[in-house]
Amino acid sequence: MSLHVNFSTHGKDLAEAYQAVISDSNPTNWLVFSYDKGTNDLRVQGTGEDGLEELNDEFSDGKMQYAFARVIDPNTELPKYVFIAWCGTGVPETRKGFFNSHLSEVSRFFKSFHVQINARDEADVEPELIMKRVAESSGSKYSVHKEQARPQPAVKPVNSVYKKTEIPDIAAMQRESMRREGAPAPVGTSYQPVQTAPKPLAGRWNPQAQQDSGAAAVRAERERAEREAREREEKASRELAQRNRAAAEDAARREREENERQQRQQQQEAEARRRQDELRRQQEEAEQKRRAEEEAERRRQQEFEVLQQEAQKRAEEDRRRQQEQETRQREEQQRRRAEEEERERKAAEEARRLEKERLEAEAMAAATAAATAAATTAAIHEKEQMEEESALHDQLDETADRAVHAASSAAGTAVGQPNNGTSAVVLFSYVASEENEMTLDEGEVIVQIDQVDEGWWFGVSEDGKKQGLFPGRFKSI
Repeated sequence: MSLHVNFSTHGKDLAEAYQAVISDSNPTNWLVFSYDKGTNDLRVQGTGEDGLEELNDEFSDGKMQYAFARVIDPNTELPKYVFIAWCGTGVPETRKGFFNSHLSEVSRFFKSFHVQINARDEADVEPELIMKRVAESSGSKYSVHKEQARPQPAVKPVNSVYKKTEIPDIAAMQRESMRREGAPAPVGTSYQPVQTAPKPLAGRWNPQAQQDSGAAAVRAERERAEREAREREEKASRELAQRNRAAAEDAARREREENERQQRQQQQEAEARRRQDELRRQQEEAEQKRRAEEEAERRRQQEFEVLQQEAQKRAEEDRRRQQEQETRQREEQQRRRAEEEERERKAAEEARRLEKERLEAEAMAAATAAATAAATTAAIHEKEQMEEESALHDQLDETADRAVHAASSAAGTAVGQPNNGTSAVVLFSYVASEENEMTLDEGEVIVQIDQVDEGWWFGVSEDGKKQGLFPGRFKSI
């Protein structure tokens, strides 16, 4: 037995089950492969349409099994394929040693899948755990089918400790101060101006101007405060603008990253669809090739069967012709044998007839000679013969009746007492022509003879083996 997985014994069933699972138009969404008992021949243990819950009941502790399932990704709602390699805790240790090598061969048979799970007990094949693995393998948690734009939070001003500075009414403050305190006193000094001529130059320094020096200081303070306030506002505005610009740039960056991620996801999904299409195309090409090979094999088988049938017909025709020829030969041999037997029979009959005629002719000649010899003595014995003939005619009827009764006892008498009764020697051979006649051989001795009719006698052979009627001219008493 080979140590590798054998896909050829049940190859057609394995391929059909796999095609049913990966087909979008087929309701079958899982399959389980296992081994024929005592071999490495992989076979289809079962298929189903009720998902992972139904598949979970197919695993056995004492087996090595391989499952392939089609599920829907909860994130993208796209079909995903899960490959489960099961080696139960009850599998013998000698068998477990083949699991890793067989796993590699079976995974190449399934070609591509999204999630692989190596399982040893029921906790490893729980439907919730499998779907969690599928969801984690999908990457992004969004669906291209029903994803909606999410609301973005409104941009709020950056928090600051800035407070708007109130601009004081300097003129009102001055009027109020002069109303309460009166005009300010001149600033005291120990300086004594040198009085020189001409006098009119002294009118250039207006004492009122000296009194307004306090208001100028207030205006300077106010201007400085306003200037600082404007600088703080400008700085805050610049910082706010920088923050808004940074937030916009960050939002734009996140949007670009999200768009890039979506593009990558779409590219991955497009690549996955392309791979699936390529896989489906390869499978279709393989299926077409397999069907073409099966069709060619079927045609070759049909041609072989036609040739075999024609050869059988030719062989049957040859056997039939040979049998007919043998039958004709047997019939011809039988006909020839029958003709030969008929010729032999006719020849024998002709020989017997000629022999009979010859014997009759010889007997007739002998009788004629005897009659001629007797004619010379006829005158002497005429009177005696006439008396004997008269007596003989009187006894014919009595002798004929007595011949039938004497026939049954003649044989036993001839065997037990061969010398009793009248005997005669056969002069000529005679062939019996009737059932009650007896065949005679030349020189044979006939005993217990008795005349039953004119020219016919009844007798028994000397050995007692035959008896019957015979012509009287063939004997000599």
